[in-house]
Amino acid sequence: MVLNVLCFLFLIHQATIAGSIGEDCEPSEDLLDGTCKLVTDCEDALRYIKKTRKHPFRRCGFSEDLEIVCCPKTIFEIFKSGQDNSSPRGLNTTMTTDLFYGTGEEKPSLRIADEECEKIIESSIPPVGLYIIGGELANLGEFPHMVALGYKMNDGYKFLCGGSLVSKTFVITAAHCIDNLERIEPSIVRVGVIEIGSNEWNKETDIRIEKIIKHPSYVRSAKYHDLALLKLERPIEVSANLNAICLYTNKEDPTIPLTLTGWGTTSATRDLKSPKLLKADVFVVPTNTCKKSYQNWLKLPREITDEQICAGDPNGLHDACQGDSGGPLQGLTASDGYYRLVGVISFGRGCGSTEPGVYTRIAKYLDWIESVVWPRSNT
Repeated sequence: MVLNVLCFLFLIHQATIAGSIGEDCEPSEDLLDGTCKLVTDCEDALRYIKKTRKHPFRRCGFSEDLEIVCCPKTIFEIFKSGQDNSSPRGLNTTMTTDLFYGTGEEKPSLRIADEECEKIIESSIPPVGLYIIGGELANLGEFPHMVALGYKMNDGYKFLCGGSLVSKTFVITAAHCIDNLERIEPSIVRVGVIEIGSNEWNKETDIRIEKIIKHPSYVRSAKYHDLALLKLERPIEVSANLNAICLYTNKEDPTIPLTLTGWGTTSATRDLKSPKLLKADVFVVPTNTCKKSYQNWLKLPREITDEQICAGDPNGLHDACQGDSGGPLQGLTASDGYYRLVGVISFGRGCGSTEPGVYTRIAKYLDWIESVVWPRSNT
């Protein structure tokens, strides 16, 4: 009898949280604003399924054999619903700010990069397939922001550096990929691919660079402010394999593993470059520890600074190498399943070393990036 009562109460509880498509619901204990949607229409659920083969949201019910899930509303959906005169219905502000900052610290408003991040997420098209967890080869659509910088040579283009799309028209890379001893600059970016392919122009994947903007404080004689922005001749067309990456705007170092991607050298002893995009996980190394690896470097008169972030593999198995410069150091630092750009590959001590590599810290350059990529009029 007691068991029957418990089952009955359970069914009543399930009925109270169940709902039809379009009804308001509570996705979880921490997320209190959601809408019942088919799981195929809920990008947040699809991203979790892609990463972990399941999602954490409450179920509204079923439509034939397809799950109806309580899909979290975006911040903009919440405020569009007419609740902007006060705190949105049951909105957990800690969770909301965590979506963008990776901590429970509440922020009074979003900065430009975070607003643009929300637009990137809303425009994203999830890939059809699931990713293989582990392994070194990246999958098509896994890093849709990853681009290769092409340099015009006598025999076609050579792809010597990497970069990351931060908007439909801008790529961020390392300044030393632009200002180098060979005095050659990239003229195209190859986008939406994991295989580099031929050294000939490809109208399907290649976009010409219209303008190169180095960070104003960068000088070739030092390894500071190693950032450059590339304005593309035309905007990208967003697809499952091509989109921009959100910027990491938190001042604190991520504590999770971060991922490197690139087509660079795969051997510390031979000049062997990968024709396919590779990925590897590294961990943040505290600045004070990193300084010990780079003492008395002529190009580091101020040693390692707060504008740089160090990361590496204590076993020396995973590292960036020649040809990876300018590419992303990225991590799943928020709860929405999207990568954030934490750093740009700058330099290191050889390849496959136990010494940490050094990356330009994106969070320290947000004002400059925003002023170039998303300039706001004063009028």
